[in-house]
Formats: sequence, structure tokens, C-alpha cells
Amino acid sequence: MKIEEPLAKSGQQTVTLDLHLRQVADYVKDAIEAYKPYWINLVGNEYAKILCNALIIAAFTHDLGKATSGFQKTLNDRKYHWEFRHEVLSAALLLASCRHDDVMTLAAAAVLTHHRDLNDAQLLQNAGFVPLPEPDILESAIRKFYEKLDEMDPYWEWVRKFCEKQPELSELCVPEFPEKLSIPTEFIERLKGETDNLTLFSDSKSKLLFLARGWLLAADHAVSAGVLEFKKNLPKTSVPTLRQFQKYVGEHQGNVLLEAPTGSGKTLAAVLWALRNRKHGERIFYLLPYQASIEAMADNLEREFGKDNVGAVHARAIDYAFREYFENIGEYEAAVLEAKNENDINRLVHKPVKVATPFQLLKWLFGIPRFEIGISEMVGGLFIFDEIHAYDAHTVALIIEMIRVLKQLDGRFLFMSATFPPFLKKLLREALDSSVIEFGIERENIDEWTKQFLTKVRHRLHWYDEPIESLVPEIIKEATAGKRVLVIANRVAQAQELYRQLQEHLKGVYLLHGRFTHRDRVEKEKAIIGSLKGKGNIDVRVLVATQVVEVSLDVSFDTIFTEVAPVDDLLQRFGRVNRYGEHIEGVEVHVARVFNEKSLRSIYDIERLHKTLESGPPDGEPLTHKAVTEWVKKVYEEGWTPKEQKRYDQARCAFQNVLQSLHPLQTAPEGEAQFRKLFQGIELLPRCLYEEYEVHRADKRYLLANQLLVPVPNGTFWMLNKKGKLRLLKDGTLMADVGYDDELGLLSTEDILDISIIE
Repeated sequence: MKIEEPLAKSGQQTVTLDLHLRQVADYVKDAIEAYKPYWINLVGNEYAKILCNALIIAAFTHDLGKATSGFQKTLNDRKYHWEFRHEVLSAALLLASCRHDDVMTLAAAAVLTHHRDLNDAQLLQNAGFVPLPEPDILESAIRKFYEKLDEMDPYWEWVRKFCEKQPELSELCVPEFPEKLSIPTEFIERLKGETDNLTLFSDSKSKLLFLARGWLLAADHAVSAGVLEFKKNLPKTSVPTLRQFQKYVGEHQGNVLLEAPTGSGKTLAAVLWALRNRKHGERIFYLLPYQASIEAMADNLEREFGKDNVGAVHARAIDYAFREYFENIGEYEAAVLEAKNENDINRLVHKPVKVATPFQLLKWLFGIPRFEIGISEMVGGLFIFDEIHAYDAHTVALIIEMIRVLKQLDGRFLFMSATFPPFLKKLLREALDSSVIEFGIERENIDEWTKQFLTKVRHRLHWYDEPIESLVPEIIKEATAGKRVLVIANRVAQAQELYRQLQEHLKGVYLLHGRFTHRDRVEKEKAIIGSLKGKGNIDVRVLVATQVVEVSLDVSFDTIFTEVAPVDDLLQRFGRVNRYGEHIEGVEVHVARVFNEKSLRSIYDIERLHKTLESGPPDGEPLTHKAVTEWVKKVYEEGWTPKEQKRYDQARCAFQNVLQSLHPLQTAPEGEAQFRKLFQGIELLPRCLYEEYEVHRADKRYLLANQLLVPVPNGTFWMLNKKGKLRLLKDGTLMADVGYDDELGLLSTEDILDISIIE
């Protein structure tokens, strides 16, 4: 009886096992070419050779356990359950080889764990490592292994010939019969004993295990998703006439701290730095604090390097992609398919440039499933931290500790900000513990453009000793005079009330904050940006907003009225006014000094607000770059406030404990839950949208249903829960008995929409 060639995958696109294994091996070889120089730096030349050889062997053999009659039956009969881990058979084949050395041991470890980690119950039981080693349980496990081994008989000749055809497997020595293979119980027992005592940087052996599993997983996932090319090279870019600081940064090799004002061209300087420091095929990570700014930056970099080389990675990336495709295609299923494919490809170790939040890198260090992929990809990486000033003390602590890890992985860094507090620079220098050059736009040999840029006044500061609510008449006056006015409040309920008042007197008033559904938020942003750029069907005269406009909208207004905020946040708000220097003489920016301390306590550190007010320039002073820099220095001259320092120290200590619990080949049991706790918010469904939500769910249009959710801080969630206003739906979604209006957003009779913590 003739046995057909075994398959790796069935369905619409049938893939033979032979083809799949060779494609994974090709992907691994490309990765080796790109990363081997960094592996040599990490573990030395000899260990790097072991890793390279082991990876190639693992790539060619990781799925040979699929060459069994039972597994092949599952590919054609979905009702048939084989109930055995094929990788146990693949590893057993490697361990049966007459070659017993570090290469084969490492390859077997990667193969054994390329789907499940060493703590997986089924994997352990199929390998004879049972939790209760009673004779009958152990005998059952051993019997099952040999039953599955018998199923390899029909394909054994194919397995032998496949291995003989691969020059890289010439020393494998596949046994003549499958019965010669042994259950890998002792191997697993030894491997578990070793990895329990190894952490991320214990020794070279630990690093080999992390990298071997990581790259085999990465290659297997990519090829299985239809991505056959590991991209190493980036297209050449056209370089415009450079400003002096851009030239210096772009020519520097090594770590950089860059301080330059908004609009000076930091992004181009960062890209040039990355290209100058990129030696092989290592990855470039462009990191930003906010999702909307990530999408905008990804679009910019795609225009430079092409969409095939740039991926946006963040928590809601699939929703952004879906909305774009749904608008263009108009058909739900097709849009979902396109969005999922794009999101999946962006998350693979595939594209050379990734635009993301720092959380997308941090998650790997929490030991979430398959975390070795992320660690492997970050080796030798180029990390650009934009808007580095924008993180709170808790997040800065995590970033600082992550930098220490990435530095040990041979990472190189560029940190940049328009407002760079000196104490933050000091923290970054200490984390790098190596040479780092500081560049500033005014510190280098100043060219004519820089002189003009630094002396140009875009804003003149005007203080008001009253709350922002009292400035409504002034806002109306400016808008009536034909100016486009930006109004920023620190709280959603406050912004909603200002919007109501201004609507009574003016046309063209719009509201934007973070308590809209995802659908309404994106639609509003798109319409507002379109209007301000001379496109679209609406005429925005006044935009009332909260902090969401600080970095997410690339827009320019004629003037601003804002409630006081920490100095760096204030300066970001001012950056939305006269952004492109369209008003040659500069414009006034209006700041209300008086604020409700009790209401803002859960949003900002009150001590930081007082320092901002005490250190601010006098009324009417032009905000030159020098004046702004001095203001930031004064506000942060003592570093963190006591409250911030406490959060920083707690987060740093907790994360160090997390890092110490990272073991190769083992997912951290609590890692994913600990990572989720980093996000200070939750999503709710307003009760009035329940019927629409259920219609989408019934039609299986889940992405449209998810767009009806509203993000709220944890404090708001707990307050609503305490008042009995939350109900858990069958699908796990939380429905809130709180009003919602597509103009105003989430409504509440009490000012609880911005409570982030309960003190």
C-alpha cells in the first residue's frame, strides 16, 4: 500500500510536511544571518555556533512527529481527536540520534517546547513525566507513547529519506525503525531541573535556551501564517537638507539623549540615527506613549520605508485596521479578514520597523506565553523612545528596568523629548551604565535655521487667577473675533459642561475626550482633523477637550484656554496652537490658575501642579525655548515628589521580582495577569447601546460590537460597581447603568468619570 506524502497543514491551502520544514529552516537561516553577530556578543563565538546549528536542526525536525497515521487523519477528519503532542515524538527522534552533544540537546529542547512550555500538563504526560508517578498512571503514559510511535511506521521511510536529503542533518543518524525511539521522560526531568534554576541572564546556557525556543517559535509562526521572508534590509531613503542637530544625531554611533522643541525635526533625526547604527538585520522599535500617535507615526514611516517594512503594534491595532478597511471595502467579513491578517503579520518577527507603546515590549518580560519570541527579537535592537517625558512614575520605573535588560541584550537607545527634565536624564544614564551622548538643538554649532527657530516666539503666556469655567466670556469673545479656539479641561464632566455653555452662544463647537465609544472617538477625531486641515464637511471654531489632544492630534489652533496642568503637559497643549508658525508674531495662550484640588487629586500630583504655578514665567512673557527649558528644570529640580517616588520605588521593586522569576522554556504562571494590571482602566458598555451591541453580536460582527465600548479608569469602575451600576453580560462584557450621548459621551450625575484611584 502506497503512503501519500505527509502533510503539515490541510484545508484551503494544503502544505506538505516537507515544504513546511524547509520553509521554516530557510526562515531560521535568514534570522541567523541577521542576528549571529549579536549572539556572539551575548554568549561568545562557540556558544553562538551551537545555537546556530541547533536552530537549523530544530527547524528541519520540529514537526516530524506529524508523520503519523493518527495526526494525518486529524488533518482530513476534524471530528477525529488524536490527543497527543506531536512534538514529543519529534524530540524523541532527535534524542535517539547517536549524536549526543550540546547542539542536539539544545535542538531537542526547542523542538519539545515549540508549542507548549515545560509546565504544560499534556506535554509532560505524553512524555511520561506524570504528576503522580503511580505505576498504573505511568504505565498508561508509556503505553500511549509507544502506541503513537507505532503510527509512525507507515511514514518512517519518508522520515529517513527526508533527513538524509538535508545536508544539515547529516549527523542525525535516524534509527532504522521507530521502535528504537525512547520516551523522553529523563530528558524532561533533567531539563525541568535545570531551567528551574536558570533565569534570563544566569549564564550562557540560559540565554541559549531562551533564544533557541524564541527563534524556532518565531519562524514556525511566520511560515504558518504564510510569511516566508525574514526581512533584513530596508530600502534606501531620500535625505533632505539636514539641520545641524539632525546631522550630528544622524552621524552618531551609540546611545543618545536628544532634547529639541516640537516642530524642529526630531523624528527625522531619530530615523537617521537608527539607520546609522543598524549593522545587520536587527529591528528598529519606535516607541510612543499613545495609540493615536502610533498610528500617525506608522503612516509617516510607511511613506519612508513602505508598508511591508513597518508595523503598528498596540492593544487596539486590529480595531484601527478594521475601521480603515471597513470604510474602504464596506463589507464586514472582508474587512475583518484584512484587519486580522495585517494585525497578525505586524506582530510576527517579520517587519524590520515596529511602532509601538513600551508596553508591547514590557509584556514579554512578564513571561506571558511564548515570551521568548519577544526577547529573541529585541536582541541587538535599536530603541527610539519618543515623548519620553510623558510617562508617570510607575511606568518610568518599568521602562528604566526594561532598559537595563535590553542593554544586556546588546540594545542601543535614543531618548528624545521637547521637554526633558534633568532628573529623568539622570535616571536614563544610570540605567544605561555606559557612554551616552546628549544632543540639544541649541547646544551644537548653531546654523541660521536654528537661530531663527530658537528666537521665534510662537506663544505668549497669559495667567488668570480664576477657574477655567469663569473664562467662558473670554472664549466666546475670541471665537467671535474669528479665531479657532482650543479649550482644555482636566476632567470629562468639566469639559462637557463647558461644551454645553459654549454651544448656547456659538456655532461650530465640538467636544472630544476619552469617554466616548471607540467608534465615536475615531469619527470625531477624523472629522476635527479634516476640518482643521481644510477638508471635511464640518467647521470647527471651538474644540473643547481633555488631555486627549496633548499628543494625539496633529492640529493647529489660533489660541488656547486651558486649566493648569503639570508643566510638560501644559507645553504639549500649547503645541496644538500656532503649531506651524502660521502666526508670525506669536499668539497668546491662556491658563487658569485656580483649580479644584479635591477633583484633580486622582488625575495629577497636586504638588507638581503647585510647582508648575510657582515656577512659571510671569504674565505676558514670550515662551522661548530657553524660557520653557528653564521652567521645566525648576519644576523637576528635585525629581519625583514624595508620592511619585513611592510609586516609582514600588513599581521598580515589583518588576525586578518579576524579572527574577523568568525561567527559560517556562511561562510565568502569573505573568499575564500581572501585565494586565499595568493598565489603569477598563471598558464598559453603556446600557443605552445594549440593543445595538447585541445585534452585532448576534450577527457575529464582534469588531463592530467592540467599537461600542467606552474606556474608563479603574477608579470609575470601582465607584460604579460600589453603586450597583454594573452588570456582567454573558460574554464577559461589563454593562454600565450610566447614560451616553454621541455628542457628550458617557454621562454621570456625579463627577466620577476621571477617578483613576480611590484614596
